[in-house]
Amino acid sequence: MRSSLSSSNDARASSAASPSSTLFGCLRAGTAAILFQLTLGTLVVAYTPVVPWIALVFLLGLPLAISVTRARAGLFMPAVAIMTLTGVSPAFVVDAPLWGRTVNLRLVDDIPAGVGVAGYAAPRWRVATDFAGEARMSGGRGNESYGTRRLAPLVGDGWRPEFPVEVWVAGEVRDSGRILTSHPQFWNEPGGEYVRFVGIAVSGAQIIARDAATKFGLKTLDEPLIVTRAPSISGALADQYQAIARTAAVPLLGWVFCILVAAGCSKRRERGR
Repeated sequence: MRSSLSSSNDARASSAASPSSTLFGCLRAGTAAILFQLTLGTLVVAYTPVVPWIALVFLLGLPLAISVTRARAGLFMPAVAIMTLTGVSPAFVVDAPLWGRTVNLRLVDDIPAGVGVAGYAAPRWRVATDFAGEARMSGGRGNESYGTRRLAPLVGDGWRPEFPVEVWVAGEVRDSGRILTSHPQFWNEPGGEYVRFVGIAVSGAQIIARDAATKFGLKTLDEPLIVTRAPSISGALADQYQAIARTAAVPLLGWVFCILVAAGCSKRRERGR
């Protein structure tokens, strides 16, 4: 009887520790960790001062990788790479709030901003293109230049250069010739709304705005509100969610690939015994 129970327990332990079961556990834990890192990174980019907090999200990938790969130490290095990079990947795709209301600028004197505001409808406002400033944008491998970011004041009826500028519109001009919805050629076309600009590029855009204000003798805030023009705020948010989903697909597929490679290596070792 005791022999039978012992054999049964050994079989259960062997089954629990089998390569397929540990790999499946790693797959589930890794998937959960990737989604957690992506969600956390997205919230950090959209709603906090990005630089200090995104660094913490990046470092969080290390303990997550350790936890995920406890049963499969061979997966530790790829897990570290995937978890840490997933945490910072939203910094390259999130440039608008994730939710919020649309404020009609005809109805307020003090322009609201913050977590509850996604953007603005400003039918009686215009972009003062005569006071635009711009700077080159760079990124990617070798930090190569790929276009120009241009900013100009968004002003209401009756605005004059001696009045302060609270809002600046940011637009991108790509060297490739690609025309984005924020392109300056659309700034003063009828219709359209203005999405509140967030993320790692905000501080750089504010510097361009302050430089333009100094150049043209305008008054502006130390940290002016930056917006980008879009056909609609809801459409801009939908496009951003699609970009986040595409970003999520990369680490998820990478993790699945790592699991499949580990499974193949396990089968080879079993055959070699």
